[in-house]
Amino acid sequence: MALKKIHGDATAPSESQVCTIDRMDCAQIERTHAMTDGLFRPIDHKIERPSFHIAQRFQSPKGATVGLEWQGVQLDITDQQVFLAILRIVSEKSRQVAKKPENAEQWEGLEKGFDFSVEGPDILVAKTSLYEICMVAGFSDGGEVIESVYQSIHRMQCTRCWVYFLADGKVERRKESSFSLIAHWGMKDGDAYIGINPFLTQAVLGKFQVTYLDMTHIRALRNDVSKRLFMWLSAWSRYDRKQSIGLDKLVQHVWGDLGKDNPALRKRRMKVRAALGAISKLDGWTISPDIDDPMLFQIKRPKYA
Repeated sequence: MALKKIHGDATAPSESQVCTIDRMDCAQIERTHAMTDGLFRPIDHKIERPSFHIAQRFQSPKGATVGLEWQGVQLDITDQQVFLAILRIVSEKSRQVAKKPENAEQWEGLEKGFDFSVEGPDILVAKTSLYEICMVAGFSDGGEVIESVYQSIHRMQCTRCWVYFLADGKVERRKESSFSLIAHWGMKDGDAYIGINPFLTQAVLGKFQVTYLDMTHIRALRNDVSKRLFMWLSAWSRYDRKQSIGLDKLVQHVWGDLGKDNPALRKRRMKVRAALGAISKLDGWTISPDIDDPMLFQIKRPKYA
């Protein structure tokens, strides 16, 4: 299912020159997970994490409207890094684990962790460890970091998504489903089984539209705003043309809102401008202010072979 966000942004005429990067170190993510505003966001760790409820609509090329609602404890950019590391591991075919009699206990635990509202969905599972997730995410492997990764995994398991189709503005209840973001089994004991939800699974299997996120680039970015913006832009932008988008729209895509007042908005604009500068230095990315409007940016990403 190739979904696009309703009320998209302008696209410039196609250009012939395409930068292609031959790199296998990529996480594969279903686009709505990358483009939902506020699912992952920079937060102030001096205050207690708030809970969140996000509702967003996307449209498929065939015209169907799909609604997604997310609920849980606010996920931050460390959680995003852990999430992408898990996707990088699970996306590798050689790491995917099939359901067998010898791992029946683990599968049963994963299915309980997902708490599906529908029976028998497809899920991909990999056997990994907290240490490996740290390495793939670009973290150190100290005790506090290991514990932080475990807490991220727990928060994502407690994050629920409801998916529904709309017909004539009304929810089609027969097509409604829900699931957790991810599920895990046995993480505290070292090796662990981690599963990804049906939407993520369908993207990795090539049945839904997939976005490739270069983990080398993700690890090279040094602050939360640039990491969040990189994921959103990777799902939104095209490799074969420049696209135009406003600065304030990018602010909303990073934080989920513009801020409480004008000083907060100005500060966020500055951070997004700096993040765009950092992303523009990555291989194959082209980002430049619009000649006629400094609040607009022209963006084009590389193609991954």
